[in-house]
Amino acid sequence: MQATVGSAFDTIPEGTNVLVAGPPLTGKRELLYELLGGGTTDGTVFVSTRKRASVIEREFRRHTPEPALRVVDCVSRQLGARREDQHHRFVSDAGDLTGIGIRASEFMRQLQASCDTVALGMHTLSTTLMYADLRRVYQFLHVLTGRVGGAEFRGGFVLDDVGDARSYSVLRQPFDALIEVRDEDDGREARVRGLDIGPRTWTPV
Repeated sequence: MQATVGSAFDTIPEGTNVLVAGPPLTGKRELLYELLGGGTTDGTVFVSTRKRASVIEREFRRHTPEPALRVVDCVSRQLGARREDQHHRFVSDAGDLTGIGIRASEFMRQLQASCDTVALGMHTLSTTLMYADLRRVYQFLHVLTGRVGGAEFRGGFVLDDVGDARSYSVLRQPFDALIEVRDEDDGREARVRGLDIGPRTWTPV
């Protein structure tokens, strides 16, 4: 089996939240799938702000076929009405932070009742910043990561390089660790700050 970016990292400890950050097209979403859906997680709630639920499910299952999966879709409703079911919830757009929080929390409670270990993932915070200001996004993250920590779940969120040092600094605050990914001439590299789950210096992955 070909090595993946995620093979360089250990599982996120229960009760912690990780931010995966880096430039676009550096494999952050695929890394998130692996971090949250590995063999030690029974159920995953995934919030998608860029891709339809059907695409997320297909991609997620290529990496991690086993865990139960629930998707909060922030895209499809803009393209036409969608009917919710036990596996899918829809919000109007990535700026509906209240709706995202309600639906994600509903799925988290649902999975908690039937799974020993639950993970929450979100791709990507960068889209929410196109709809909501930094303060609202920070407050949203503070509440959601608090729920993850309080319930002893695992949390992983993706942020594209925003090119704004202040925003980057603010959005890092609710997280226990930061995984940075970048592409160099010799290939992809990553490093971790805050938790001992991967390389601490830039390392090829």
